[in-house]
Amino acid sequence: MPSLRTAGCLTGLGLLCAAPVFAQEGRPDYQPIPERFGYFQENEKLWESIEEGDMRPSREHAWRLFAGINQPLYPEDRNSWPIWFSWPTSAQAFAKDGQHSERVVSIRVSPQIQQIRKAKEGGADIPVNTDGPNYPVPQAVKDMYPGAISDDGSVKDGAFFVNNGDIMIAAESLSPEGFGQIREEELYKKDVLQALFEDGLSIDLTDRYISTKHMYWPVKRDGLTALPWWDNNYSPMFNGYVGYENWGTVVAIDPSADRIGDWVDIDYLYGIQNHDKTPMETRRATAQVVGLDRFYHHQVTEEDWGVFTEADKAIISQASYWLYNEPFEPGDYLVEVALHIFTKEVPTWTLQSFWWSARPDEGPYAWDRPDMEAEGPWRHYLLTEANAYKPGPDGELPIAVNPYIEGVIHPIRTNCRNCHVRAGYTPKDAPVKTGYSNPNCPDLLAALTPDDACFKGVTRSDFAWIIPDRAQ
Repeated sequence: MPSLRTAGCLTGLGLLCAAPVFAQEGRPDYQPIPERFGYFQENEKLWESIEEGDMRPSREHAWRLFAGINQPLYPEDRNSWPIWFSWPTSAQAFAKDGQHSERVVSIRVSPQIQQIRKAKEGGADIPVNTDGPNYPVPQAVKDMYPGAISDDGSVKDGAFFVNNGDIMIAAESLSPEGFGQIREEELYKKDVLQALFEDGLSIDLTDRYISTKHMYWPVKRDGLTALPWWDNNYSPMFNGYVGYENWGTVVAIDPSADRIGDWVDIDYLYGIQNHDKTPMETRRATAQVVGLDRFYHHQVTEEDWGVFTEADKAIISQASYWLYNEPFEPGDYLVEVALHIFTKEVPTWTLQSFWWSARPDEGPYAWDRPDMEAEGPWRHYLLTEANAYKPGPDGELPIAVNPYIEGVIHPIRTNCRNCHVRAGYTPKDAPVKTGYSNPNCPDLLAALTPDDACFKGVTRSDFAWIIPDRAQ
């Protein structure tokens, strides 16, 4: 389908001439990525290197984006939120009023998202949606935050965080230009997507579009908190569930820093069910103690807690109960364990993903870190990117997967680009489906392009799954 961009509102630079107001109570004033980190300043260089198959420049650029987006909003404040916290959220973008989300299903269990992405008979060449655990909302959370509970018993999305349906506390932010285009073109409305579909049109997002997905982990102020970390625990050929619950490699986070380097036995995972709804046993692991200084982190203040909505508090609290069976309170911490950053600095998008590691200097995911002045522990994370759009010598794209984010829903043998190029809208009764259910695009590592025949009859959403996933 041809692409649509609303005339008269987007300039040649991809900037909205009058982006809607996205200010939100309690959210800091917007700050962009500082110029020294290179966002939207290296587009031609990036494109040339990607075209030539030299991924080092794009990896160096990805590291700079990662560090830049996590710089403190207020450098003089040692507990400052990072820059991205001042950006508008996906919850705002897809709310009817541009502020308050009505979405009530978690990313892990969303029927709509599973329908769009799952592989049916004749679809993907391996099972795509793995059989993961179930996370019943703890009764204590229901009692503390009754207004955050939907009719089906799940927790609603908050103003600052979205319900991921597990221990990971998700936050999704957008650039003001990306947020503005969604609001101006009313891409948050399903009937608008239906009209585009009927007219044979697709979506062309502004080149200033940025979307991020942050995964936080609750850490209690006193004592030790377990964090599973990925140590290549499964072969890439394993097609079963590979979520963090099953890794077995664990560190223990000590905010006091009193026990760093010690080895301890630590328990984690409470009130969780196996896929068949039988109780999952609490895990016990021998873990080395690490300090908070190895993570991007924020100590939640009384002021933060007062600004968070009831749903935000429920999302955070259910995570702490599932992890260490205690309520989350002001003074406890949120630590970043994983992050997606997608930008349209090049026509084929830059797709990069990061995760924390106890061995951050080993293996190819540690390569190409540039020399730069940046606050924070960015060197304690690993990077995978899916910027190459041409197939390799074997005819396929390389595996590019974040073990925290994709591990809870997909097997290892996937690629961010192969997934996101499939993003698009079709009505339920359409003969062609998007995502992994399309039988004409079965290979999860194929170097698909938007012009491939398998996308004929699809209103493509330009690599942005949140548009068909979230439109109401």
